[in-house]
Amino acid sequence: MSLLLLVLVLSVSPWQAAAAAGGGRGGRPRVPAILVFGDSIVDTGNNNAVLTLTKSNFRPYGKDLNGGVPTGRFSNGRVPTDFVASRLGLKDLVPAYLGTDLTDDDLCTGVSFASGGTGYDPLTSTLVAVLPMQEELNMFAEYKEKLAGVVGDETAAGIIADSLFLVCAGTDDIANNYYLAPVRPLQYDISAYVDFLVQQACDFMRQLYQRGARRIAILGMPPVGCVPSQRTVAGGLARDCDPARNHAAQLYNSRLKEEIARLQEELQCQKIGYVDIYDILQDMITNPCKYGFEVSTRGCCGTGDFEVSLLCNQVTASTCPDDRKYVFWDSFHPTERAYEIIVDYLFPRYVENLL
Repeated sequence: MSLLLLVLVLSVSPWQAAAAAGGGRGGRPRVPAILVFGDSIVDTGNNNAVLTLTKSNFRPYGKDLNGGVPTGRFSNGRVPTDFVASRLGLKDLVPAYLGTDLTDDDLCTGVSFASGGTGYDPLTSTLVAVLPMQEELNMFAEYKEKLAGVVGDETAAGIIADSLFLVCAGTDDIANNYYLAPVRPLQYDISAYVDFLVQQACDFMRQLYQRGARRIAILGMPPVGCVPSQRTVAGGLARDCDPARNHAAQLYNSRLKEEIARLQEELQCQKIGYVDIYDILQDMITNPCKYGFEVSTRGCCGTGDFEVSLLCNQVTASTCPDDRKYVFWDSFHPTERAYEIIVDYLFPRYVENLL
């Protein structure tokens, strides 16, 4: 090591030294890494390695990313965490932890443990044979060991403490469990089920904190009842937004915000932040022209009414001529352009406060 590099290493934090030794990206990132947990909104390919039908590693998924090669992202291109990682100065794409030939740099700058179709309720993942949130925590523990093997225990602990943790789950609990499967409605009314989900979410954040996380962004639910597939199953002939599902999402969001405030006091940690995605997506759906969109009630894939995952494929479902005019890519997930607009809106309002 040259004298100049030694001086630089001694003058920065451990994770900055590790980044410098690994070769930076032309500017110091705002955090060392982004670590992602949750469902299909932020799954960048973990389900490729899971024995489940909930997959998107086939065309037309990913048609606007890396030459049209599908990665397992449930969109036509990048997903929110990719845009967040880019804005943080880390990288343009967040790799999946599973099924990926991860480099040392990948480990040092962050990965996604998310599994499409999962939720805070363990039953949600069981219904579609995907990874439960607890398994995502287990993978994180394994990741920490790998990271320590690359940079050492002390530097690894510094990377974890300074990293941004992003958690996105809950939508599948409402849309694909409570309102679709027969079990939970027999056990809970919607208010009690929302309380159960909020408790599960807070327990998840406590476990992240116990494992070293200090900057946690947790997303609320979107307007679930206005998602194209939910319009189809519950919106009647006119495919209106379903008020029951939207009410459940709003109830969850309000109670989650209250519990996060209590959690901050309990853990003496002011870097746990709620991220409201409901309002911006609702406005995009209600006023699509305001954002340059033309269609917000159907997805770009197939009819746009019900096609998602295996039903959105290049054999049986064609795609719209211009997905940039659509808020939704399939019947459940927004387009890359919608995600970019959402992140541009949310980043300065919520993420900045955690940095």
